[in-house]
Amino acid sequence: MQLLPAIDPTSFKRSADVGQVAAILDAAEACFSRGGYAGAAMREIAEKAGVSKSLLHYHFQSKEHLFVEVQMRAYERLAKRVAAAVAPIESGKERGLLAFDALVATLRESNDLAVQAELWAGALSNEKLRVHVVRLREFFRGLLVTSMQDILGEDLARVPMTAEQAADLVWATLNGIGIESAFGEAHDRIERAISALRLLATIALARP
Repeated sequence: MQLLPAIDPTSFKRSADVGQVAAILDAAEACFSRGGYAGAAMREIAEKAGVSKSLLHYHFQSKEHLFVEVQMRAYERLAKRVAAAVAPIESGKERGLLAFDALVATLRESNDLAVQAELWAGALSNEKLRVHVVRLREFFRGLLVTSMQDILGEDLARVPMTAEQAADLVWATLNGIGIESAFGEAHDRIERAISALRLLATIALARP
């Protein structure tokens, strides 16, 4: 599957399009964050962005499309934030653990995982949504693989698994945490899962 990059408003040729797309993505992110996927309406997003609903659909074919673009932009922003946080650290092992902590801290500050659990559930019965969700999942997995390669560098060769396998493990754990977050009744279970995953990362990175 070919991974499509998140929409970058600056890539549009007309300056009007740049401003419109950026405003729509900002407004959509605020609405989705507040009301979740189901609770956000396209009309509300258009009004918040200061554009007509027809113009909103000109840039984004559907609510599913818009939601995925918002999430992809947020993931790219998260990856850059984590990379910047670990850049001053020389050791790949220390960079890896610090990156893990930064990722978890950011996810704790948002409700993205719970919103995604809602999205995954909807995709089981909505084929149009499923197409976008698969694209989002593959995009985030690709970001995980690339980030691990960049952060660990040569130390990745000492880890008893490939970057792809490590990304799959992290991704599966995050999905489980998202489901628990959606229910909102198992914080202790979430903390245990996070601690266990960090312990595995510590053991893997400590190999000679």
